[in-house]
Amino acid sequence: MEQKIDYIERIEKMLKNKNTNVKKMLEDLGYAHGLISNWKKGSEPSAIKLMKIAEYLNTDLNYIMYGRIKKETEINDKWEKLDYDEKKIIEQQIDTLIAVKERKAGKLSS
Repeated sequence: MEQKIDYIERIEKMLKNKNTNVKKMLEDLGYAHGLISNWKKGSEPSAIKLMKIAEYLNTDLNYIMYGRIKKETEINDKWEKLDYDEKKIIEQQIDTLIAVKERKAGKLSS
């Protein structure tokens, strides 16, 4: 049930950010006005409807369902293919890049 609420909340948040609402989206897509309410009550959404909503919101279905955009999913898939030592090397490189960025930002704000 928690995942359902998460994806419904993401849809509602994206609609709010676009200065619109569930009612308007459902009208635009030709869906029943109680669709989201039914999902909140436990009805399972169809993949087609979720894909249409993602398209309407100009986002990725992965973001609606899991809160991750496609690039994050691709990076995670690649990360899982690395062994422990390779992951440590990447983490060190990321830490170094962040430190350099923070030093630069500190110099700019001085």
